Amino acid sequence: MEPLKNLLDLKAAERIAEGLSQKYRLFPKAEFLRDLKKELAPLELKGRMQLLRSRIELTLPPDPRKSIPILMDATRQNEDDDEGLSGFLVWPLTDYVAKNGLVHFELSMKALHRMTQAFTAEFAIRPFLIHQEARTLKQLMDWTEDENHHVRRLASEGSRPLLPWGQRLPEFIKNPGKTWPILEALKNDPSKYVQKSVANHINDHSKNHADWVVKNLKPWKKLGSETVEWIIRHGTRTLIKQGHSGVLSLHDIETVEFGDVRTKILTPKVKVGEALEIEFTLTNPLGRELKVVADCQVQFLKADGHHSPKVFKGKIFTLHAFEKRKVNLAFPIRHVTTRRYYSGRHGCALIINGSLQKMKWFELIA
Repeated sequence: MEPLKNLLDLKAAERIAEGLSQKYRLFPKAEFLRDLKKELAPLELKGRMQLLRSRIELTLPPDPRKSIPILMDATRQNEDDDEGLSGFLVWPLTDYVAKNGLVHFELSMKALHRMTQAFTAEFAIRPFLIHQEARTLKQLMDWTEDENHHVRRLASEGSRPLLPWGQRLPEFIKNPGKTWPILEALKNDPSKYVQKSVANHINDHSKNHADWVVKNLKPWKKLGSETVEWIIRHGTRTLIKQGHSGVLSLHDIETVEFGDVRTKILTPKVKVGEALEIEFTLTNPLGRELKVVADCQVQFLKADGHHSPKVFKGKIFTLHAFEKRKVNLAFPIRHVTTRRYYSGRHGCALIINGSLQKMKWFELIA
């Protein structure tokens, strides 16, 4: 797999320079590209973005009121525009707005409205939320009614308190009620792209305000909407894995004593890239149907010899009264950029309706 940083390599920089020079005839293309290949080489993706943004600062007019319109014009204008900048090429442009446009709010919001439709402005909106919270929240609320789903998604994604790669928003981490009106406005959005953002936003809040989230989702549950139901289920996935009693009740999942859950690891040795396969036998102890959620907590071995847990989603199924069933689960152990694997003894334990079962062990070959 090609490194992610190559999305902003010298060819990408040349494409940015070409896009800017088409909209600003005085753009010093040679100066923008001078020694850039050498300076880009040791940097990772975000560092490359910041370097390109600094080059834009050096080569466009220093007044943001002049430079931001140039960046807007260079950005893809609509879905039929094949010449305007799009994708990761727009990231340095949004970062320019975030760094230089704070004192030009209206112009910056207009720019981010355009740019988010060509890439995403979820990172760039965050400094505005920190420095001009009320004004920016009002703008995001207005955007929840925008006709473009990229703009509506920005309202939710940009205000996520724990956005990956994004600047933390301490006030929203502390007080989830500040962004909840945005989620309320978007809970029936027809776009799956927006729905996923709303769910991830809820999941962020659930990590610090579990009971509060469950309380505020109860009215949503009564709506009977498939869209809202999907958002609730995806947005409370962390709480489900943790066995939070309130959210289990929200999903009509009962906490019961299953007795002896017989678990067997079918793959005692697993290579990275293969799947951990588990078989277990479960009996419904109740004289009526029972909804079952079976996930798995994997204890990954770390470099220091300790273990770190990661919960994987398994299956949701229904058992009839007193039914006994054998169930198989498979959890791929894939290469990911956020985890380094170490060979050795790893653990796994089923989580059934929020109840952690007995730990079993397998060997991972990294």
